[in-house]
Amino acid sequence: MWLYAWFLVIPFVMTAVQSTVSLGTEIVVFTLLAIAYNLLMGYTGLVSFGHSAFFGLGGYAAGLVQIHLVKGMVVPLLAGVAVATLAGAVIGFLLMRKRGVYFSLLTLAFTQMFFYVVYGATGVTGGENGLGGIERFPLGAGVLRVDLGDKRIYYYATAVVAAAAIWVLWRVVHSPFGRVLQGIRENEQRASFVGYDVRRYKLAAFVVSCAFAGLAGALYTFLLNFAYPESLHVTMAGEIAAMTLVGGMRSFVGPAVGAAVFVFMRDTLSSWTENWLVYFGVIFIAFVMFSPNGIVGVVQRLRGLRRGAAAPAPAEARAATPAPAAPAPVTRDDGRPLLEVDGVTKYFGGLAAVDGASFGVKRGELRSVIGPNGAGKTTLFNVVTGLLAPDGGEARFEGAVITGLPPHRVVARGVSRSFQIISVFQSLSVFENVRLAVQAKHPRRFAMLTDSTRLTDAAAEAARLLQAVGLAEHAGTLAANLSHGDQRLLEIAIALATGP
Repeated sequence: MWLYAWFLVIPFVMTAVQSTVSLGTEIVVFTLLAIAYNLLMGYTGLVSFGHSAFFGLGGYAAGLVQIHLVKGMVVPLLAGVAVATLAGAVIGFLLMRKRGVYFSLLTLAFTQMFFYVVYGATGVTGGENGLGGIERFPLGAGVLRVDLGDKRIYYYATAVVAAAAIWVLWRVVHSPFGRVLQGIRENEQRASFVGYDVRRYKLAAFVVSCAFAGLAGALYTFLLNFAYPESLHVTMAGEIAAMTLVGGMRSFVGPAVGAAVFVFMRDTLSSWTENWLVYFGVIFIAFVMFSPNGIVGVVQRLRGLRRGAAAPAPAEARAATPAPAAPAPVTRDDGRPLLEVDGVTKYFGGLAAVDGASFGVKRGELRSVIGPNGAGKTTLFNVVTGLLAPDGGEARFEGAVITGLPPHRVVARGVSRSFQIISVFQSLSVFENVRLAVQAKHPRRFAMLTDSTRLTDAAAEAARLLQAVGLAEHAGTLAANLSHGDQRLLEIAIALATGP
């Protein structure tokens, strides 16, 4: 609602500062672009240096379709979104095997590749001269005719489209799918070991982000009536990341603040000096060093909201009635082991960390694996639970082989684990840690437009587990602020939440 109110007053702000409504349209477009990008950087923890590619591809696709195939606005706009989405799906599929700096550098490489393709394809894209001949055709006819050639009318049309897109992104962020993205950002390994196919979620987030970046690119091309190759350049990618971070990537509205600041500074400083990016760079560095949460973080501190301060329990935790404890399943003990480890071997170079380990655990039996430091106990656990692939042997659970399966599939079979070094979602609340683990087996865990608070059964089960381990009164506390002992209890609750 804050963003919608801002969109309504932007034309009046532009008039007050003696600027143009076209600059206001740029602010709206870059707001959409930054929020779409923040779905990756702020919510999923993926730093892409390639979003300018999808921004530019959306713009070029819209322009080319209008010039060569379909006159008008709607079909070219949809074509821009479709091309950016398809490119995001293909590139995302290729990149999701990589993490951290490798992912970032590969997005950079693809961006440079697309830039040089567009720059060199003079016959199609206009090369360094850009693609001209793009028009803003009117929509409708008669009394319903909307003249998008008028800059003010095009502003409001862009604001309506951007507002609808931002509403969708808001729903995605607050959906069960969006909550998983935050879990992946905080602790990708833990998210995998509560039962989520992390690669699938990251790919979906990447594609959604690229689709809306393409929409922003198409809107920008129609604003300028022109598509230019610099829109795909790595410089643009850096500006997208900078405006997101300066505004505040841990806040949904933060990128909108950053986009407005960036556009205003570019318009003001560029009239004074062509080296305006140097000054913006100084501001960017200052925020990275002194306020990683950007302008929104500064405002929060001025309000006295200290990071890590105690918080009340989330509303869904307060409203949730703890679910009754599930009765223990009645199973027939046929004397066969529930878990069988048969000759498991794991080498690191020439070192046999696990050498032919074999044992069985019957239903209801407790079994300890003991040995000195370096004996291979943790490695054995890592092989059995899917973190490491064995070099020999296999583990079977209820007769089915589980070695070699990814962790989320091992969890789906009924095997859960804790970690030697505590592994929880540090920046999420205690309640959200457990609710996220419960959600992993919910049929709507991948829903993108459903409010996560509507999964009341998951909230009730999370409340029951917190009560069972004695952490109910800490439901609203950040996991990072718990004592070491309470963090261990939280990890036990997370492991139990998967229903092992």
